[in-house]
Amino acid sequence: MLGKDRVVELLKNLAREARKNGAWQAETLYVGSHGATTRFANSSIIQNVKESNRTVYFRVLLDRQLGIASTNSLHIDDLRRCLKKAIAIAKQARPLKFFDSLPEPSKYPDLKTHFPETANLTISDKIRMLDNVFRNIKPQAPSPKPQIKAGGAFSTLETEIGIVNSNGIRAYQPFTSANINLITSSASTSGFASQFERNIKNIDADKIISTAIGKTVAGFRLRVAGKKPKKLKPGKYTVLLEPAAVNEILEWLIYIGFGAGIFIDDTSFMTGNIGKKIVSKKITIYDDGADLSGFPVPFDFEGVGKKRLDIVKGGVARNVVYDTLLAKKCRKKTTGHALISEDVEGPFPTNVFIKQGRHTTSQMVSMVERGVLVTRFHYVNGLLDTKTASMTGMTRDGTFYIEDGKIKYPVEDMRFTESILDAFSRIEAISKERQAFPSSWSDVGASVVPALLIRDFNFSG
Repeated sequence: MLGKDRVVELLKNLAREARKNGAWQAETLYVGSHGATTRFANSSIIQNVKESNRTVYFRVLLDRQLGIASTNSLHIDDLRRCLKKAIAIAKQARPLKFFDSLPEPSKYPDLKTHFPETANLTISDKIRMLDNVFRNIKPQAPSPKPQIKAGGAFSTLETEIGIVNSNGIRAYQPFTSANINLITSSASTSGFASQFERNIKNIDADKIISTAIGKTVAGFRLRVAGKKPKKLKPGKYTVLLEPAAVNEILEWLIYIGFGAGIFIDDTSFMTGNIGKKIVSKKITIYDDGADLSGFPVPFDFEGVGKKRLDIVKGGVARNVVYDTLLAKKCRKKTTGHALISEDVEGPFPTNVFIKQGRHTTSQMVSMVERGVLVTRFHYVNGLLDTKTASMTGMTRDGTFYIEDGKIKYPVEDMRFTESILDAFSRIEAISKERQAFPSSWSDVGASVVPALLIRDFNFSG
């Protein structure tokens, strides 16, 4: 990492130089990251990858003409060349009559988001942790025991973000994260577990192993007992979606519904529904960059401080998220959700929570007379009909039939096709346990979600 002093000083000098070169206002953003991923399959490490990147983004305003450019070279000549390019672009741009100023300074909470234990983790440390995982993948099942192999990825990331603009914004924050995805599989069954943390010390490898193996062994035991995976007929079933499955759906809801850009374009299911009930009153979805139970981020990528924002509250659509540009266009206030200036699809919320319920997952299983437990989804397509949040996707790595409150037998993977607005209107229960997953829209941020019990969930094949 460069550190706060070097990053802020560099950005201040560049912002001053932009003003000297004719910019009315200027914003300089630095994003530096160092990531390392270890991939494994068949209980063996197959790849170690490291990636480092340092990028400076310029945004300049010349009499309401906006220019944007970036470079991943920190050589002063390259930075000056990129700055001049941003100014040249602004001179050729069509004036934005509504965009009269970059953001003003904000106050930021003092949040601990960087942990040296995570940043200093070496490949040797990861290998030792994974070797321990491989050694401990021993099913607690009677003979015959299945041969279980582990696959997945173990990633760590260190990021630092600095923002300076000519209006007085001076912001800097470092971050770390660690993410383990584990798939355990035998010849006929598989299981999945994951954990995402800021501090590597909070990774509970034993829990990840037991969760993933629990699904694999459960499927194996049921097969040994003569209960082979069954193919269910297409139709509507009560479904218990575990957090990983809920997160797949939430990612698409964020992308097709919660940003101001798609809201303005009238493709969002939120458009025309602000103040109206769109899902069950049990559902509250909010964004909060300061919530310590998630992955706090004190400001967005243009230096605006983050605050809690209710997106859906008690089933009622409340807000979508804005950056400064779209807020001014719509005569609104920015909600502090700007992404990197070159991201034309933003803004999106990046610290999203689904409010927890009051049931344990085991209690939710016992509530099901007949239904399906889904560990996670994959190949989800959320673009079928964005106005109704209709999606399709496949189950994966642990799908079971529940009968009379007990898991009876594994189920062959199925395809769902469902309006999530309709499905979320039929929620029976929400778990009090929640799990964090990394944001798809940013190197920083996360979604924190519970398990959901939904009736009449449509499986199309």
